Amino acid sequence: MGECSYSCPRPQEVPQSRRVMTSSDPTARDLFEVLIRENGDALLVSIRANAGREHADDIFQDTVLVAWRRLPDYDRTRPFGPWLRGIARMIALEYAGKRARMRVAAPEVIESMERDLRAFERFRGEGAESAMSFRERLAALDECLGRLPAMYAQTVQSAYRDSHTLSQVAMTFGESEETIKKRLQRARAMLESCLSAKGVFGVSPDAIGEAT
Repeated sequence: MGECSYSCPRPQEVPQSRRVMTSSDPTARDLFEVLIRENGDALLVSIRANAGREHADDIFQDTVLVAWRRLPDYDRTRPFGPWLRGIARMIALEYAGKRARMRVAAPEVIESMERDLRAFERFRGEGAESAMSFRERLAALDECLGRLPAMYAQTVQSAYRDSHTLSQVAMTFGESEETIKKRLQRARAMLESCLSAKGVFGVSPDAIGEAT
């Protein structure tokens, strides 16, 4: 594996008092397993949206292995999920660099999804909503996606699940990038309205790679 950038700080960059623990600590594995369980669904969503489904499981496993080795480097004052997904993005780039036909999502798609995932992680609902799991919210997203007009659904799928750039989507549909951009904006608005009606918040259309 190549070295990560900001997502995997070097040991000397993280003061000892801010490190979570060393991997040799007898309680480290239990804590690590809890952190992976809590962040695993969001990690898989991120990987599939970024790199597609074909190599998602392998990237997930490699991410967990690298994160375990670098657990002493994790700064416990920062959220674990973004750190973990940062490792996954670097691994996905390595995979793509070795596979000519593999694509990764455009930077703007990755940034948008990361913002939404962080919002989801910060969000705390009330009542029944607070009990909804990440997978339950994705199921609601899948249902809302099924309600979109066919052209909107196909465009959203191409942009998010298939990780195509705006220009690639425009070429596929034989339309201008501006037309595709506006269609995606309208589709997102329809999805957000549908999700809000279901009392679901904190799930982005970028998560469609997991929901379909």
